[in-house]
Amino acid sequence: MTSTHSISSITYRVSIFKSGYSKLLLVTALLISSLLSISEVYAQEVFDSQAFDSCPTQAFLTQGKRAKTFSVNLITGEYNIAAQSHGTNDKLNAMGFNPNDRYIYGWSYKHNQPARLHKNWKVEPLSGVNITDSNFYVGDVSLTDNKYYVYRRGDGYGLYSIGLDPEADDYLRMIKVADGAKIFLRIFDLAFHPRDGFAYAVDSRGNLFKISTVDGSYENLGFVGQKGIFGASYFDTDGNLYIGRNNDGKVYRIAIDSGVYESELFTIGPASSTNDGSRCAIAPLSDNTNTQIDFGDAPDSYGTSLVSNGARHGISVDSQLYLGASVDGESDGSVYPLSDDHNSDQNDEDGIQFVTNIVEGEKAIVLVSASAQGYLNAWIDYNRNGKFDDFEQIITDKLTAAGQHAHYIAVPAGVSEGSSWARFRISSTPGLEAIGGTADGEVEDYQVDIQKQNVVVTAYPSATDWTTVAFEDNWPFMGDYDMNDLVVYLRNSLYNNELGAIKLLIEGELAAAGASYHNGFAIRLPGVFRSQIDDENLEFRINGQPVTVSPLEVGRNEAIFIIAEDVHDFVDAGEDCTYYRTEPGCGSAIDLSFSIMIPFKEPVQADLSGVLDPFIFATDNFWHGDHFSTPPGRSYEVHLKNIPPTEAFNSKLFNSIGQDASVSSNGIYFQTRTGLPWAIEVGNRWDYPSENNEIMKAYPEFKQYAESMGRLNSNWYAKDRANPAYIFTE
Repeated sequence: MTSTHSISSITYRVSIFKSGYSKLLLVTALLISSLLSISEVYAQEVFDSQAFDSCPTQAFLTQGKRAKTFSVNLITGEYNIAAQSHGTNDKLNAMGFNPNDRYIYGWSYKHNQPARLHKNWKVEPLSGVNITDSNFYVGDVSLTDNKYYVYRRGDGYGLYSIGLDPEADDYLRMIKVADGAKIFLRIFDLAFHPRDGFAYAVDSRGNLFKISTVDGSYENLGFVGQKGIFGASYFDTDGNLYIGRNNDGKVYRIAIDSGVYESELFTIGPASSTNDGSRCAIAPLSDNTNTQIDFGDAPDSYGTSLVSNGARHGISVDSQLYLGASVDGESDGSVYPLSDDHNSDQNDEDGIQFVTNIVEGEKAIVLVSASAQGYLNAWIDYNRNGKFDDFEQIITDKLTAAGQHAHYIAVPAGVSEGSSWARFRISSTPGLEAIGGTADGEVEDYQVDIQKQNVVVTAYPSATDWTTVAFEDNWPFMGDYDMNDLVVYLRNSLYNNELGAIKLLIEGELAAAGASYHNGFAIRLPGVFRSQIDDENLEFRINGQPVTVSPLEVGRNEAIFIIAEDVHDFVDAGEDCTYYRTEPGCGSAIDLSFSIMIPFKEPVQADLSGVLDPFIFATDNFWHGDHFSTPPGRSYEVHLKNIPPTEAFNSKLFNSIGQDASVSSNGIYFQTRTGLPWAIEVGNRWDYPSENNEIMKAYPEFKQYAESMGRLNSNWYAKDRANPAYIFTE
């Protein structure tokens, strides 16, 4: 007689002998041999699996009746399958990553036991640990005491700890912390803070609870602003709690350490009816190596950088949805005045075109170019308070086809006149807010101008372009004549009604400071008196932030605006660097931008076209060359060619020393006898000379242009006329 026995897929054919005693001995021997073989195979599998190699930055979502796990980038919501299966045909829940041993722990419904997941995602049930007859769907690992906690509400259930320290007495022992009658919370996951030892959870009503694992006591910290089944919870190393809602995949962030518990939409991940999260709580959200993310460019008050939960979109090599002709990526937002376009040759802010002005009470027309079909959302900061309020959304989940399409925006009454910002987002996911992440698409931010009725705005050189002013601060000597001691990009917007100019907006970016002298920078309004300025309502911003001190210079009759008393206070050349953005690798980002909205008490008739009168001056109490016996301070100025100095200038400096050939009576100022200037304006975003390379080497046609009074070589500044060996490159 022959019988077949199968144990864990190892099959043995056992011959059954007529002798009962011999049969028993043989079967016993074969069973022992088989079990030993199984043990060796299982031990080899665990040995090969081992712990995760590191503490991963991504979060993990385990979902489904037959468990599978997604790897989720919390920054964008992009997700991929990390494990299609775990060697079980049932659910895994109550997941938590243990940074102490780098295993993921969870509850295996198939085995009715806690389990450990190895880096190959296979389940190792921790047999014999469960002291109940229940499965658990709420749990996480506490970093501070190296224990796995599970919870289930109701009498007979409760909060339990399972020790994970092999050296501790409670290792793999399940101990009841509190009965379910004492700790009765309608929660679906919890997460441990990486430092304070407490667990946090949000119930279906949106109440946030702080839970003690000492005795199961808890505190209701208040409503977080969202309701739902939050089946996945995680922490990051900064003490922020993330909760993922099952039905729509939306992930909200709560800044636990701030003490303000209102949630904000952070990103959108995969939705599921069953959902559980795990993450290494001591890992940062980003290691700054992922540059496949598109961020906005607005000031950070609008939500631009990652720390401010800025608007952001994941972009992959096969990304097909974006605005305009292309999209490029970075690892974090380039907060205004920075822009990702400054750091590459690719301008991807090209998908939006304002056909009309944004005028109170009228319809504005916006052309939107999309590469593929997606949901379009947009906002304009109408009240100019530095953020996109909910009521300022101008386009909501508009399904937009590929190509260029016109959108009509009804501009409401009561808008605040002046410079503001607009944000446009396209994605395959609807429901985006002005901040937060999503897996695909693009965000584009634009500076816009909001106008009242019957006001005409004239921009120089245009609403989006810049002109460049560059200074040599060795006047009245030629010095190295590299014309990069101070380089500033400027543009102006003049608001006029039928009576004259009512308001002026000046915007600028400090591009370079290649000077060892300490210089200030200022702008005078030609033909305007200080008394005509409505100083109380003037708006001055540095790097997008309001400045409470007025830039209007005191003690003057002229309207002079001091942008910086010393530009060295605002820029940093970097380590082992002397000059800012004139030497390779030295200060590669723009550190100073500014804007001044200047209202007039009454409409003025002065000529405020063009670049106005930008100039530099010597900072008080700083050395400015051996040719001055004492520091000249504010009495020293350098202006554009043939622009007279201000009332603060010491006119005795003219023709006293050096190469200056100014003749005030003839209107000749700040030029040599051959017509070379100490300051120039170039009508674009100019590529200026690098340090210690005179402008004639960088731009060979400049000398003839200057000495001919502009009659010859008018295009001398073009990039194709330059010698690239002497041009500053970032």
